[in-house]
Amino acid sequence: MNAKKMTFALAGLLIAGAFLAGNAFADWAACTPKQIGPYGSFVRLQVINCNVNPAGAKNGWMTLSNTGTDQMMATILTAMSLKKPIAIEYGVAGTDAQGYHIASAVIFNNQ
Repeated sequence: MNAKKMTFALAGLLIAGAFLAGNAFADWAACTPKQIGPYGSFVRLQVINCNVNPAGAKNGWMTLSNTGTDQMMATILTAMSLKKPIAIEYGVAGTDAQGYHIASAVIFNNQ
Protein backbone atom coordinates (compact mmCIF):
# COMPACT_ATOMS: atom_id res chain seq x y z
CA MET A 1 0.00 0.00 0.00
CA ASN A 2 2.80 2.43 0.82
CA ALA A 3 4.52 1.71 -2.50
CA LYS A 4 1.30 2.60 -4.35
CA LYS A 5 1.01 5.93 -2.50
CA MET A 6 4.65 6.70 -3.19
CA THR A 7 4.17 5.95 -6.89
CA PHE A 8 1.15 8.29 -7.12
CA ALA A 9 2.98 11.02 -5.21
CA LEU A 10 6.00 10.73 -7.50
CA ALA A 11 3.80 10.81 -10.59
CA GLY A 12 2.08 13.95 -9.28
CA LEU A 13 5.41 15.65 -8.68
CA LEU A 14 6.62 14.76 -12.16
CA ILE A 15 3.47 16.15 -13.78
CA ALA A 16 3.66 19.36 -11.74
CA GLY A 17 7.32 19.74 -12.66
CA ALA A 18 6.52 19.30 -16.36
CA PHE A 19 3.91 22.06 -16.23
CA LEU A 20 6.27 24.43 -14.42
CA ALA A 21 9.16 23.66 -16.74
CA GLY A 22 6.99 24.35 -19.77
CA ASN A 23 6.28 27.88 -18.53
CA ALA A 24 9.77 28.51 -17.18
CA PHE A 25 11.21 29.10 -20.65
CA ALA A 26 8.43 31.39 -21.85
CA ASP A 27 9.05 35.12 -22.01
CA TRP A 28 6.05 37.34 -21.27
CA ALA A 29 5.58 41.08 -21.67
CA ALA A 30 2.70 43.36 -20.68
CA CYS A 31 2.23 45.87 -23.51
CA THR A 32 -0.25 48.22 -25.13
CA PRO A 33 -1.16 47.20 -28.68
CA LYS A 34 -0.79 50.10 -31.15
CA GLN A 35 -1.25 48.65 -34.66
CA ILE A 36 -2.07 45.27 -36.17
CA GLY A 37 -2.34 44.15 -39.76
CA PRO A 38 -1.31 41.72 -42.48
CA TYR A 39 2.23 41.56 -43.79
CA GLY A 40 2.50 39.04 -46.61
CA SER A 41 1.30 35.74 -45.22
CA PHE A 42 1.84 36.91 -41.62
CA VAL A 43 0.07 39.22 -39.20
CA ARG A 44 2.26 41.87 -37.57
CA LEU A 45 1.58 43.61 -34.28
CA GLN A 46 3.14 46.84 -33.01
CA VAL A 47 3.28 47.25 -29.23
CA ILE A 48 4.23 50.16 -26.98
CA ASN A 49 4.64 50.78 -23.24
CA CYS A 50 5.98 47.28 -22.56
CA ASN A 51 7.31 46.33 -19.14
CA VAL A 52 10.15 44.57 -21.02
CA ASN A 53 11.19 44.99 -24.66
CA PRO A 54 9.88 41.91 -26.47
CA ALA A 55 10.51 43.33 -29.94
CA GLY A 56 14.23 43.90 -29.52
CA ALA A 57 15.59 46.36 -32.09
CA LYS A 58 12.54 46.07 -34.35
CA ASN A 59 10.68 49.17 -33.08
CA GLY A 60 8.00 47.30 -31.18
CA TRP A 61 6.84 45.05 -34.04
CA MET A 62 6.17 41.33 -33.63
CA THR A 63 4.81 38.57 -35.86
CA LEU A 64 1.83 36.55 -34.63
CA SER A 65 2.24 32.80 -34.64
CA ASN A 66 0.39 30.90 -37.38
CA THR A 67 -1.28 28.84 -34.65
CA GLY A 68 -4.21 30.64 -33.05
CA THR A 69 -3.81 33.81 -35.11
CA ASP A 70 -7.56 34.48 -35.28
CA GLN A 71 -7.97 34.16 -31.52
CA MET A 72 -4.95 36.38 -30.85
CA MET A 73 -6.24 39.01 -33.30
CA ALA A 74 -9.65 39.00 -31.59
CA THR A 75 -7.99 39.50 -28.21
CA ILE A 76 -5.76 42.29 -29.51
CA LEU A 77 -8.59 44.13 -31.28
CA THR A 78 -10.77 43.92 -28.17
CA ALA A 79 -7.93 45.33 -26.05
CA MET A 80 -7.34 48.10 -28.58
CA SER A 81 -11.01 49.09 -28.63
CA LEU A 82 -11.11 49.19 -24.81
CA LYS A 83 -7.67 50.85 -24.57
CA LYS A 84 -6.44 48.02 -22.33
CA PRO A 85 -3.04 46.30 -22.20
CA ILE A 86 -2.29 42.75 -23.30
CA ALA A 87 0.18 40.13 -22.14
CA ILE A 88 2.25 38.58 -24.92
CA GLU A 89 4.18 35.33 -24.80
CA TYR A 90 7.24 35.49 -27.03
CA GLY A 91 10.57 33.78 -27.24
CA VAL A 92 9.24 30.21 -27.28
CA ALA A 93 8.58 30.30 -31.03
CA GLY A 94 11.76 32.26 -31.78
CA THR A 95 11.96 34.80 -34.58
CA ASP A 96 10.71 34.92 -38.16
CA ALA A 97 12.94 35.13 -41.25
CA GLN A 98 13.22 38.92 -40.90
CA GLY A 99 14.25 38.79 -37.24
CA TYR A 100 10.94 39.78 -35.61
CA HIS A 101 9.96 37.91 -32.45
CA ILE A 102 7.01 35.57 -32.89
CA ALA A 103 4.15 36.02 -30.43
CA SER A 104 2.87 32.56 -29.57
CA ALA A 105 0.09 33.66 -27.17
CA VAL A 106 -1.78 36.85 -26.33
CA ILE A 107 -3.90 37.33 -23.22
CA PHE A 108 -6.22 40.23 -22.43
CA ASN A 109 -4.82 42.04 -19.39
CA ASN A 110 -7.89 43.58 -17.72
CA GLN A 111 -6.23 46.24 -15.54
